[in-house]
Amino acid sequence: MSAIAFTVLGYSLSWLELAGVLTGLAAVSLAAMGKVINFYIGLVNNVLYFIIFYQNQLYSMMLLQVVFFSLCCYGIYSWSKPNEQQKKLKISLLKVHWRIVIGIIIIVAGLLWARLVVYFSELFPENIETPACPNIDALLTMASIAGQALLTRKKLESWALWMMIDASSTVFYATLGLYFTAILYSVYFCIGTRAFFRWRKEYLLQTENRQQQIIC
Repeated sequence: MSAIAFTVLGYSLSWLELAGVLTGLAAVSLAAMGKVINFYIGLVNNVLYFIIFYQNQLYSMMLLQVVFFSLCCYGIYSWSKPNEQQKKLKISLLKVHWRIVIGIIIIVAGLLWARLVVYFSELFPENIETPACPNIDALLTMASIAGQALLTRKKLESWALWMMIDASSTVFYATLGLYFTAILYSVYFCIGTRAFFRWRKEYLLQTENRQQQIIC
């Protein structure tokens, strides 16, 4: 699993991490374009990063891949409905109070999950190594679950949340020595920014069309 693909500037990139980077880029790029195939590639990416995060003692992010796997399956179903039903799933916004609620849930659930991970690592030291940066790991995990869930429902806020996650993850993974994964998340940030404005433009166009239909 740790076979080296090549070395760049002293950093040895494994075939596993390389595959994770490439499938991740493909999945996010296709999601930004609204292509349902992004979820199929995402399933492969989830399996790869489950292994990568296990090897680096990032247990929250490792378990996150299981949640992502389930959300990808739901995304395939949600985005692949018959045309007459699919028209109902358009880009939309959350109400302000839901944004606040989701933010609070991310923080509270993240801190509680971090405590739980530390507890189990102390309870079973022979099986679970001491987690790396449990609080940051857990907060990014909960935020990522929220971001992916919002994406499956085509909420514009999903990309705003992913931009914050990607910026934080870039710094986080760089400090852990996962430099190519850090580069991947910096690219994710750029893709997410572009996707946000693309979806925002489409949302405004949808709103304008609805208003014209009401007038007519």
